[in-house]
Amino acid sequence: MDPSQSTDATCERCGQLCKFELSERIVRDNQVDVCPCCRKRSFYVQRDFNRKLGLLIVVVCAVFGLWFVFQDRPLLFYASLGVGVTIDLILYAMLPDVTICYACQAIFRGAVRNPDHGGFDLHIADHFEGRSQG
Repeated sequence: MDPSQSTDATCERCGQLCKFELSERIVRDNQVDVCPCCRKRSFYVQRDFNRKLGLLIVVVCAVFGLWFVFQDRPLLFYASLGVGVTIDLILYAMLPDVTICYACQAIFRGAVRNPDHGGFDLHIADHFEGRSQG
């Protein structure tokens, strides 16, 4: 896309049409500073991993762990927890970061990490979802 132009894009999640405008910093440094769709400046960074799959891994390891507890096999219980931790560490080391907009949940893959963006903050998320009390 030519950075001097804007274009329309349709959100895959909600189907809403948005005017997509890249900031100069995105074009020049490949670093997200302003959301091209909603124009907000609040972002967080996380690993690029499917949350449902992550939850499935935790549940499977926990079920195996509980089964081993009921079988009175404590070493296998700890082994099942260790397997879950090992899978988590491997995925954490292998997967790249993504930047996510708090306001519209747009995901930016392949962008250079902006040092101004930290991990997920529930207070900021509540503010954008209208649940903040102050």
